[in-house]
Amino acid sequence: MNVTTANTTVNAAFFQPIAGLASRSSHARTCPDFSDDDYLQCGLLRVLESSTSGRAFLQEHGARLNNSPSQGNYFATLHSHRRGAVLADVNQALRIMANQALPDRLSGISELAAYEVFAMDGHWHKAASHDPRHHGVKMAVGHFYTLNLRTHTLRQLAVGEGAHEHDVSVLKRLTPRGLRQEVPKGRRTLMIYDRAGIDFDYWKRCRHECAVYFLSRTKSNTVLSWEERRMWDVSDPRNRGVQEDMRVKTRDGHSLRLIGYIDPVAGKAYEFLTNEPDLPPGVLAELYRRRWDVEKVFDELKNKLGEKKAWATSLAAKQAQAHFLTITHNLLLLYEQALAVRHEVQNQAEDQRRSERMKEHQQIARKKGQPLSTLLSRALSATQRSVKFIRWLREALRYQLAETTAVLRLKHLYATL
Repeated sequence: MNVTTANTTVNAAFFQPIAGLASRSSHARTCPDFSDDDYLQCGLLRVLESSTSGRAFLQEHGARLNNSPSQGNYFATLHSHRRGAVLADVNQALRIMANQALPDRLSGISELAAYEVFAMDGHWHKAASHDPRHHGVKMAVGHFYTLNLRTHTLRQLAVGEGAHEHDVSVLKRLTPRGLRQEVPKGRRTLMIYDRAGIDFDYWKRCRHECAVYFLSRTKSNTVLSWEERRMWDVSDPRNRGVQEDMRVKTRDGHSLRLIGYIDPVAGKAYEFLTNEPDLPPGVLAELYRRRWDVEKVFDELKNKLGEKKAWATSLAAKQAQAHFLTITHNLLLLYEQALAVRHEVQNQAEDQRRSERMKEHQQIARKKGQPLSTLLSRALSATQRSVKFIRWLREALRYQLAETTAVLRLKHLYATL
């Protein structure tokens, strides 16, 4: 992202990573009335402005678009499978770019050098205005996303189908190859899922077919038989809190690892299940803790960007909305980093709050005689964009502010609020 011109606007800088991506898609077509680039800009601005409906967005912000569509054309493009394919191509190209540019949050864990690590979960929001009712009730719309725990880039893998598709059904529909997410051969993929993703037969299939491994927590009704205790390095400060690391077997004969862990601050006990055989138990416990990062991203989408409702009824439209959400999130990551590099923008107040919370946790743990894992004490990076940053960005985009001028305002916000 080589945006260095003094008069560069925030608009130009923010959208620069996706410049030309739509036209380079193999699905791109020439549409003079409403081009693919115009469609991309329109959808991203709708996410950023959190309008309550498509009509409201066009009325309130249509004049800002390079080429504002008619109401009919706007909704027709949302339902277009071709436009959706263009969005998918843009999404993939941007995600590859972002994964190369953003810092690696797992670089300090040498054992993960051969792994790509993803937190996966479903995210639900309200049905569209014209969605059908099931037994008199409109069903929420579900999307299933993965968060790359190295870079925090977001990817949508599937739209929930039917009245309320179960997580395991989605996993099986995606297939092991789909869960691998184009990870290069020779590397392992570790999927971190909550209890809803447990299916031991499917876990075994994923591991054997595509080197996709799972990490989750035990269910209350899980029946396991003990086989042997595994040895781990108790002197490794990353393993603090680990109580047990053992090999267990399910009633169906699946061999798994069970890791017993006690949170040094809350004192709460956890049991983690995995079919990953090699990583230190403290690393796996920390990775599961970071699964919560995907929930924080969902909070960013719903409560900070205001995306609480489906835009339209068709499956294609719901898929398009998910693409616009993930592209927006990944652009926010890239732009926040660009501002830090180009203008030394830093959210000092939030950084200070995180540092103080960590100090409090360390003091509590020391009093209990259970010092924190060094992995936990190093995890100080923000997991979602702040409300201040998003509000600032909206204002800068609306008024076509020069970046150098707008940055002064952002630094003031970070220093005083």
